[in-house]
Amino acid sequence: MPLSSSSRRALASAVASAATVCVLAAPAAYSRGSDPGPSAHRAGATTIVENRLPFTTRFQGDFHGSVTHIGNALMTCDETKPPVDPAQPPCEQARTGAGSRPINNNYQMKYVNIDPGSIGPLGDAIYSASSADLALPPGATVKYARLYWGGTRGIDDVVLPESQIDEIYLKFPGQSQYTNIANQQPSIGYITTDEESSYQASADITDLVRQHGTGTYTAANMDSVVKPHSWGGWTVVVAYEDVCAPLRHVHVWDGFQPELPQSPALSGTLSGIRTPATGPVTGHLGWVVYDGDHKWTGDTMDIKSTNGPLTRFTDADHPADDAFNSTVGAPGSIGNFPRNPAPRNNFGHDNNRWNVSQYLRNGDTDVTVTVNTQGDGYNLGVFYADIDLDTNALKRSSRITSSWGTAK
Repeated sequence: MPLSSSSRRALASAVASAATVCVLAAPAAYSRGSDPGPSAHRAGATTIVENRLPFTTRFQGDFHGSVTHIGNALMTCDETKPPVDPAQPPCEQARTGAGSRPINNNYQMKYVNIDPGSIGPLGDAIYSASSADLALPPGATVKYARLYWGGTRGIDDVVLPESQIDEIYLKFPGQSQYTNIANQQPSIGYITTDEESSYQASADITDLVRQHGTGTYTAANMDSVVKPHSWGGWTVVVAYEDVCAPLRHVHVWDGFQPELPQSPALSGTLSGIRTPATGPVTGHLGWVVYDGDHKWTGDTMDIKSTNGPLTRFTDADHPADDAFNSTVGAPGSIGNFPRNPAPRNNFGHDNNRWNVSQYLRNGDTDVTVTVNTQGDGYNLGVFYADIDLDTNALKRSSRITSSWGTAK
């Protein structure tokens, strides 16, 4: 029998309390969290069961406005415990990005909680919470908003039931109490391997963001197994209309596509975009990626628009061989936002929006993204884009589904 919401949250709180006092042994050699060295062979994880979701269009439109985002991690290293890997610096330093490989695998993990002592809408204690500030232009109208949350569903043979990961709390600006938000996807995206299990859920919160608008959003009590390897976080993607902004094509795609360690490259096409027929092309691309590790190199992302060359993504915050490195609102990104807490290293949560104008060309209708990895596995959850259009932009295109699979 499925658990009720109150039972589910009570169970989650008990699991969280028990898990935080556990001290686990270091991961076995050659496991996902170990580092056998550059010359040693690393075995890939074996998939037990999975529910990969293809990236499909969640929202799109051509209008004066843009798309923005906020979010934060809900897990961090435990500063009261020594690193699992004694070669790494203490937790507080690892949060700044210090160390040769300050990743979630090398530290005892815990929930972030900026709201201890508070009570949730179902009567349970708040055991995890983080916040981020949304700033919309004055007079802007929210056209679409969606909340995403994802975490470590399991480690080894401990896997949380779906009834425990299908809800999260969100406190809106001006509110003193949280609202319980339930997953609205037909099925939650997940993968379970012999090493770990991960997931992403989401819900349409357009009406709630329209009502509350600019201000601080706090997400709480997202469930994740609390062990070394664990990660978790949340994101709100908001498309808005602003009569003072340029005419733009705005697009949001979501799905759930894991790229496992030592697996073939994964390639997919984000379809349905449009760029101007002539003149300069200006556009931004954002993404939400889970379990990309800071300073664990070997993960790459190549971008090719319809008419552009295949180009490897890199910038001041992302080396060419470390595309997903636990950054949230990185200093070089577009649309940086205040959040609490705000570490440099977010231990497995990437949430950024970047200027990708150099990758786009006139007359583009899609963007193909190819990701690859050596030892750093990760999970792709969301992409979103805005592209400036000329005044003669054509009518909106119909909803298009993207394909996503192993690169040939």
